[in-house]
Amino acid sequence: MILEVGNVGKFFDILPNNGGLTEEYLYTHQPTARSRISVYSTSKDPVGFLDDNDDVRKAFTVLEGPAILVARKGYGGRLSVIAERSFIVHEDGYAIRPKVAYSNKVDLDWFARHYSTEFQSYRSSLEGIGDFPRAKLLTMKVTLPRLEWQTKCSKLYKKRDQIAEFIKGSAQTLGNEIDEILSGRKSTKDAA
Repeated sequence: MILEVGNVGKFFDILPNNGGLTEEYLYTHQPTARSRISVYSTSKDPVGFLDDNDDVRKAFTVLEGPAILVARKGYGGRLSVIAERSFIVHEDGYAIRPKVAYSNKVDLDWFARHYSTEFQSYRSSLEGIGDFPRAKLLTMKVTLPRLEWQTKCSKLYKKRDQIAEFIKGSAQTLGNEIDEILSGRKSTKDAA
């Protein structure tokens, strides 16, 4: 059932991030070309974009995806999959990619969804934001089941997350309706 157990450093390489790539730099170097590179920091959504040209590729380390983005600051330990072919990681995060020997043994989506909550529980502060250093990540123990199991579980995690989003949206809608009734903006006859 279990393929292998070991430290993250056994299965993954940590890819270089870009210290010194500031938000100010991103704002003053907005892309002008059609071809651009996404810049990631600590979440699954890019914090900005840069032109994909020789100057940018000389100035910054451009990584090849897919890979897993690991939040180092803020919600340290949060994992997100970056599926893009080329991307840049800001200094507040870093990316990991399976070592060559494990490249066909890890479903990145499964790994990110399965271990994100656990990794976040080891950040320096559990109240709000905290740090999750590379050294900690490399020593984290993980279990890799067979790839088929990872893929099956990944589909179930996606379904779970879709249901949770639907429930969250429905709860918000019902809460708004209750607020309208209590404030007198809506009558109880108009309520569902």
